[in-house]
Amino acid sequence: MREPEVVDSRAKQARGGARTDRATPTDRKFLERPLVLSVCLAIVTLAVYGRALTQGFVHMDDPVYVTGNDHVLGGLNYQNVRWSFVGIHDANWIPFTWLSLMLDATLFGTSPFVFHLSNLVLHIANTLLVFFILYRTTDCPGRSAFVAGLFALHPLHVESVAWVAERKDVLSVLFGLVSILAYVSYTKGGRWLAWAAALLCFACSLMTKQTLVTLPFLLLLLDYWPLARLGARHSDPKKVAASKATSPLGIKWLILEKAPFFALSAAFSLIAISAQKQALGSLKFFPFSARCINAVLAYAAYLRQALFPYELAAFYPYFDSTPVFNLTVSAVVLAAISVAAIVWIRKSPFLFVGWAWYLGTLVPMVGLVQVGGQRMADRYTYFPLIGVFIAVTWLVSQFAPFGAVRTRLLSIVGVTSLAVLGAATVVQIGYWADSVRLYQRALDFAPDNAYLQSSLGFALVNRGDVADGLKLLEQSCRLSPPSSKPHFALALALQKLGRINEAAAEYRQTIALDNTDAEAHSNLAVILTGQQRLEEARQQLLEAIRVDPDYEKAYINLGVLSMSTGHFEDAINYSQRALEIDPTLLNCHVTIAMALRAQGRFDEAISRFRYLIQASPDDRPARLEMERTLEMKRRSAAH
Repeated sequence: MREPEVVDSRAKQARGGARTDRATPTDRKFLERPLVLSVCLAIVTLAVYGRALTQGFVHMDDPVYVTGNDHVLGGLNYQNVRWSFVGIHDANWIPFTWLSLMLDATLFGTSPFVFHLSNLVLHIANTLLVFFILYRTTDCPGRSAFVAGLFALHPLHVESVAWVAERKDVLSVLFGLVSILAYVSYTKGGRWLAWAAALLCFACSLMTKQTLVTLPFLLLLLDYWPLARLGARHSDPKKVAASKATSPLGIKWLILEKAPFFALSAAFSLIAISAQKQALGSLKFFPFSARCINAVLAYAAYLRQALFPYELAAFYPYFDSTPVFNLTVSAVVLAAISVAAIVWIRKSPFLFVGWAWYLGTLVPMVGLVQVGGQRMADRYTYFPLIGVFIAVTWLVSQFAPFGAVRTRLLSIVGVTSLAVLGAATVVQIGYWADSVRLYQRALDFAPDNAYLQSSLGFALVNRGDVADGLKLLEQSCRLSPPSSKPHFALALALQKLGRINEAAAEYRQTIALDNTDAEAHSNLAVILTGQQRLEEARQQLLEAIRVDPDYEKAYINLGVLSMSTGHFEDAINYSQRALEIDPTLLNCHVTIAMALRAQGRFDEAISRFRYLIQASPDDRPARLEMERTLEMKRRSAAH
């Protein structure tokens, strides 16, 4: 009579192989139904994140991506699609993100519900992809589903899903996971069509957001485990024997096989650096040594938050001084895990792969190349934490006791931990309900941060709490070290309230602290124009385009200003430059047409007005101006 399967599992453990989840016939019958597990994952994720569907937009980046972006609100058309691919927007080149948001606006309108729903659907799709990738490569449905559940329900991932502006995060990871799944199919069947699909999806991911540039290295890790293309033990030796990947391949071939992936990574890394060259100006405020220290602290902090997800916020400011104790503990913990992963690489290859997944995929976001003033962000963990989840899940399963106790114990612990994480996620989603709650939550953990005070103050002013909002804004301007951002936020609020002279003073203070703020120059010019101080306004606009040659608002305003002062050729040139940056700016065509008419170039002006009417048939002022131009042409011809 054959020995029970559990004995064989122990033998496999002794050889370093991972055990399967099959313990009893009943368990096997349930766990071998990936469709059942998939449906459960989708339903639970929808239930936990359902609260996000009732929430609105927030002031943090949502105006840039949706509410204040006429291209996105205008939906999919030729001009908007062209805008998505041409030029850098918000210090990013992310055409597929813009197209995704435009598609939402085209099909379903501009309600926040639509954009939140799309983010949630993408998150559910990512959860299922994580499950199927692990199930296909390890043949462990229970563990694969648990990892996918951790990914779906962890509070650290709320920022990526509940924040509309992070569409780029969930969408880029979707393409990245599809790329991995296609690559797995290629390794199982050897079909180059699957390899090409993996490369294409990788390119799509990078055109959505350039954070997955480390994916080729991750594919090499997967070659080691669980795909066993480098000789590591697979979780199911029988499956390896039946696969084309049975014979280990040379590392040189595996690297050569991924050469196009590495080429894409290099190209898009250069694109990202070029796009964020202005945001990278913060490098001078954070020396390389400070960034290295922050990287160590961030790696450890994310691990702590993965295990104990509390005190999560939308913004984590830099430390005023180096926390020596935290740094020492963080370095020791990271070094210990790294050593363990290397020492146990043959016995527990999943630990090495999961840990390297986490360390490697987090490199672009860990702060070595600092963008902005935050030291870390929850959204940065969306993809990297999958590696930690894999390592922990397989490690716990490896050392858990055998038999019925093991099955029941792991099931209870697994379901309980997912329930706790789900409850914490529901609470965390609530902080993203509106801008006031969002910034108040962050301010609770950094009460003396000028950026958070000014952001909350501006949000309160927008909500109608003017007294409380202005108090916070003024308080943020008095904090040290002096910063231009609080003064800019105060200027915006004062301008919104109609307190023009005070707003102008705050814009001047902003410029005094940071002369490279093109928007501050442009906004001040608008105020000066209203006060008929036209030459001062012109100088401010010229300064705006000096510090940012692609700031189209300054060119628009220069065109209008030149038109009002009778400098018609300048009005045409500035407006034409704005159109080169953004061809959808119809108001620039109006300025050009009016300037052409003022110069007596009636035919050219009429042609411009006809273009305007064709592009916007309901534009009654354009029709009236064209009729006026036709009449002026007739009178000119009569004389």
